[in-house]
Amino acid sequence: MIKNIFLVSCAVLIISGLPYYAQDFSALVSNDTGQEQPASKPTPAKAQKTLSQATAHYTTGVRAATVPMSRNGHFTADFRINGRSIQGLIDTGATYVAINASTARHLGLRLSASDYKHQVRTANGTTSAALIDLERMQIGAISVENVEAFVLDDKALSTTLIGMSFMSKLQSYRVHNNRMELVN
Repeated sequence: MIKNIFLVSCAVLIISGLPYYAQDFSALVSNDTGQEQPASKPTPAKAQKTLSQATAHYTTGVRAATVPMSRNGHFTADFRINGRSIQGLIDTGATYVAINASTARHLGLRLSASDYKHQVRTANGTTSAALIDLERMQIGAISVENVEAFVLDDKALSTTLIGMSFMSKLQSYRVHNNRMELVN
């Protein structure tokens, strides 16, 4: 009995340090009481995809996409930004979507040196950035309009980061069974 209370207390401490979408308490606590656990909710069947692709599915009228965790522990998927295909890394620690200048040109955005008037902090230090508005971002069945993004120099950013300016426009997102589930 004391052992179970200690284990539950430790699990609560571990979970409380996680972001809210990753707090799946039931995954860390086993039922040693001999009582039967309620059956978990059935999940929709998903087609097998490579680790870097999102699997989109519909759930009772709600648009959703599921992104499997890659082998390096990240959530990377194919997005459509302003109608063009871009691979992006979901980063809930990033305030904005961030793209580099080459990606901006690929999207048909033309920026001048005077557009880079914002100073942003990145993992590599402080750099100049241009604040833009992306007309539409899509992943699977999810479509979001008017997403703010920063454009950084290619040397400052090598990949597209899908930050909170996109994620906060979703109805919800969570990590469950090594998959990020996005719902809009």
